[in-house]
Amino acid sequence: MRVRHLPSTLWLPPLLCAALLAAAAGAQDFPQYGDELYRPRLRQPGKDVMWLPTPDAMVERMLSMAKTTSADVVYDLGAGDGRLPIAAAQRFGATAVGIEYDRELASLARRSAERAGVAGKVTIIQGDIFKEDFSRATVVTLYLLPDLNQQLRPQLLEMKPGTRVVSHAWDMGEWEPDATQRIGESEAFLWIVPARVEGR
Repeated sequence: MRVRHLPSTLWLPPLLCAALLAAAAGAQDFPQYGDELYRPRLRQPGKDVMWLPTPDAMVERMLSMAKTTSADVVYDLGAGDGRLPIAAAQRFGATAVGIEYDRELASLARRSAERAGVAGKVTIIQGDIFKEDFSRATVVTLYLLPDLNQQLRPQLLEMKPGTRVVSHAWDMGEWEPDATQRIGESEAFLWIVPARVEGR
């Protein structure tokens, strides 16, 4: 379940703050996080973001928008407590990989996958999404801020044509989505990586 991040040092204008809070409103569905070993706090600071979980209803919607199946390899960029990779394996039968920078969140996600009985289908990597290789993904999910989406956009566009990319809350700037769906105040965007057209 995807990462859900806000920069810890970035000043945000009031309208953007309101949008962020609305997008995260569904997180109130989860009054307690973590397990007996580690309990993360909503909006706790991370590397350059704060942690916000994607609500289960949006997780389901994102994976459904991507038409996820057991044939897919789902990479969740900024996996947080692992709810999206776990859902991809549990509910859709996919192989899933989560990349999470925070060591304690990554460890929590691994334990959660074990408790959910999908440790054989879910891998959690403790690492940086800008350094780890996710090129074998057929589905990429993320919940990042617009500037981080824009930084990732060139790499996503270089992926295999047909790869599905789904973002919670934020778009990709000039790369227009193929579909959008809304749950309450939260929105999800889907892109399908196009074929490369070269020559005249």
